[in-house]
Amino acid sequence: MSNLGLGQSQKKYQDMVSQTIEVSLIDLYGINGYKSIIQTMMKECDKSEKEVTENYELFSNLIQKIFGKIGDSKILEPIKMEINKIQNIDIISHT
Repeated sequence: MSNLGLGQSQKKYQDMVSQTIEVSLIDLYGINGYKSIIQTMMKECDKSEKEVTENYELFSNLIQKIFGKIGDSKILEPIKMEINKIQNIDIISHT
């Protein structure tokens, strides 16, 4: 696969991760809860909403730093399950 193809694939994955994070947080905490969580994270790392939601590693580190163990179990676990589904679908579609 060319570098262009890899870049497009990575961008598509980042978009899917971002959308999964957004939808999961809104489902769990409503739009106001989502905004509050994301704004807190943006202030903590001085990055944009898109930068926070597209980078799962950054997102999870911030959740753990800001919310501790409760954030890990109440916020990250449901999102991890959804992202694992995306990864499994992506693996299946490439075989």
